Amino acid sequence: MIKRVLIIKNNLPLVYRNYEPGADQSLGTSFGDYQSLVESIASKAIHGQQREEISGNNKLVYELDESILFLVSTDTNEVGVIEILIPELKNLFFAVFPKDYVLGWTGDDTSVFKGFDSKLDQLRSAFENRIMTKPGSRRIIDTLSVMELPQRLQKTALKILDAKIASFEEIIETTNVSPQEAVANIQEILNAGFLYTTKIGNKVFYSVKSFGEAAPLVAPPSIAPSVTPTAPIEPVQATTASDATIGVEVTKRDVNKGNMPFLMKQFKKELDKVFNTIINGELLLIVLDPETDKNQVLLNMILDTFQCFVPERELRIVNFANDFIHPRDADIIRIDRNLIQFYSNETLLDMDSKKIINGDNSIYLADIIKEMLKLKHHSECVSLLINRVALIEKLAQDWAKIKKLNLPSEDFITNVRTKHNPAIIEVMDNVAVNLFMD
Repeated sequence: MIKRVLIIKNNLPLVYRNYEPGADQSLGTSFGDYQSLVESIASKAIHGQQREEISGNNKLVYELDESILFLVSTDTNEVGVIEILIPELKNLFFAVFPKDYVLGWTGDDTSVFKGFDSKLDQLRSAFENRIMTKPGSRRIIDTLSVMELPQRLQKTALKILDAKIASFEEIIETTNVSPQEAVANIQEILNAGFLYTTKIGNKVFYSVKSFGEAAPLVAPPSIAPSVTPTAPIEPVQATTASDATIGVEVTKRDVNKGNMPFLMKQFKKELDKVFNTIINGELLLIVLDPETDKNQVLLNMILDTFQCFVPERELRIVNFANDFIHPRDADIIRIDRNLIQFYSNETLLDMDSKKIINGDNSIYLADIIKEMLKLKHHSECVSLLINRVALIEKLAQDWAKIKKLNLPSEDFITNVRTKHNPAIIEVMDNVAVNLFMD
């Protein structure tokens, strides 16, 4: 548990959050029973050094960056604070308040820093709800084991070994490889049995070894199929019951609020690519600018319309993202246009230019669209879709069982081809592989 977070400059608390039950969240000039601890740490902290100490039932982790002290108090069994939380706390604080500004700031009115509280609360929540690979379940990577890997992987492996822990973004930056290449390299190293992963919010960290036993572990969360480019992650276990990514809305949209005829008028060609992406549980990106009430209404209508293609599934939706989000963490993300470069293979629905980029065509889904074009009302489209999707998923489930058990398949395929449009076989196979082959 994270108990307290303090950011102090020259003995003056700029940020002070007390998360212990019943604590007063208001910022004061005194830290109460922590006063002597804070004074002791402030007197001996050395610039650039990360340290941790145990005091009673508290673990105190801190780092002095010039005149700015970052201090986190936790339970004694908390892990990953010095490796992940402190660096992320610093990065977040200096992203909101540039370091030069903070170093040059004088005075005693700290209200200017009050706006950081909500971002700090989000960071703490993400850290408390982090997902970690179970300790002891992976091989610890060292210099000898790096040399066992193929040469093309050694640069990435050595980077992580040297850093002890690195994020996906740091690996790309320091190895000068493309996101796609980094994904492939990390995935191969994971497949070889190396690296521990820690997922905080939408960010994944790779470490040489486990941080050790943390809070009681619960069952692994369900991970959707990966879509390149995305930082790969080994199946992990959550440290708390909650594993929802910050900013992700998990809900079943109201299909009756959609408008399929409107969507089909907007995109007269290749809309089957979008529907194929959704029905297979792959990531769909949406670009819709600017941020206005009208566009928000339009976005909600589009999302409700997409729900028609997965009537029984709860879509994971990010209303808007201006930072890279792991494709496994959502089904649909409305992104800032500047992020398109980081999603080179994902299906993109550009509402501004009415274009569909990437994605795979589907003859069967294109035929459904042709049928819907003859219908006048959204409710008629919904009725048609629910029946067709139910058929696809039933066939996909049966097909997945045949493939898993390696049973004879000729009679099944012949029966499907005879009773239905033969083009459904491709959709059936894709859905079986993506959704029912766990």
